[in-house]
Amino acid sequence: MKRQFHRTVSSGVIAIFVIILSTAPQVAAESLPQKLVFGGNPPGSLFYVMAAGIAKVISAHTPMKVEVFPQGGTVWYPMFESKEVDFGINVPGDILTAYKGEAIYEKPTKGKGFEMRTLMLGSPLMVGLLVPGDSDIKEAKDARGKKLPVDYGAFYSATLTVRALLANAGLTHEDVNGLTVTTYPAGVRALIEGRADLTMGSVGSGITNELKTAKGARYLDVYTSADAVSRMQKVHPGYYPIEAKAGLAGLDKPTMLMGKDITLVAAPHLSDDVAYNITKAVWENYKELAPVHPQLKRWTPDRFASARAVVPYHPGAIKFYKEKGVWTQELEDHQQKLLTIK
Repeated sequence: MKRQFHRTVSSGVIAIFVIILSTAPQVAAESLPQKLVFGGNPPGSLFYVMAAGIAKVISAHTPMKVEVFPQGGTVWYPMFESKEVDFGINVPGDILTAYKGEAIYEKPTKGKGFEMRTLMLGSPLMVGLLVPGDSDIKEAKDARGKKLPVDYGAFYSATLTVRALLANAGLTHEDVNGLTVTTYPAGVRALIEGRADLTMGSVGSGITNELKTAKGARYLDVYTSADAVSRMQKVHPGYYPIEAKAGLAGLDKPTMLMGKDITLVAAPHLSDDVAYNITKAVWENYKELAPVHPQLKRWTPDRFASARAVVPYHPGAIKFYKEKGVWTQELEDHQQKLLTIK
């Protein structure tokens, strides 16, 4: 009888242990939402393709299914506040401007800006001043007095990019014959059609291939002296010099361009658990991104936690980075500095 009692108790303990183990993932899954909405850009844009690739990875490796919302930040930043969008992808210039409520974001936020937190930094977007292949403009300083798109309307990040490239060359928008365009492709189109002498170009974008076919294409090197970089970073602290390898349109040789790290930012309502699981899924499965688009080949974990972030990191992401041992004192100091900018 005693022996049978022990067997019964042992069997019961084992059964309870098995139940606990089998239900643990389910309990964890139940603490996460079934669906997330990811702010990207319209179909056909680079950010839409990148967002779709990242969404696929998160959906495959967490219980959360990610739906890409195909609009730019000017549309989905306000949807952070209404909780209709959970996280998004953008460049640091636009992110910081929206966060601080400046320029085009001043009026809709009454100068307060949109609340958001960084999840990770990803691939660098490489940009530079671009001229036709046979142009007599040999370096960026030669842009003085030339026709150049400098105002991109609602696409403020493009306007900011041009100002930084000009500042790098010791120029301002008043030193050139400035043009107003409505979008980034429209700026390159102005060059193709002969209405501009040079324009801002983004490496790998489809419209630069059109320029190469029509007129040839050549990027101008950014200047890398301390003074030139300082001038560029006064326009925006998230910009830095980066070498682009030869091969793509406009790059017949290695060329120094301006880099800005494409960033995932989270809405203020995103929980620590969700932020943690998004970060974990992309960190552990980043190799699945490279086949989606060449620009995602450099979306690698060594770039995720960076002192180039322009808005504070999300606590859930920080928790994961601490577990991986990459959250350094430098990053903690940077985080504390970012927490004071507004």
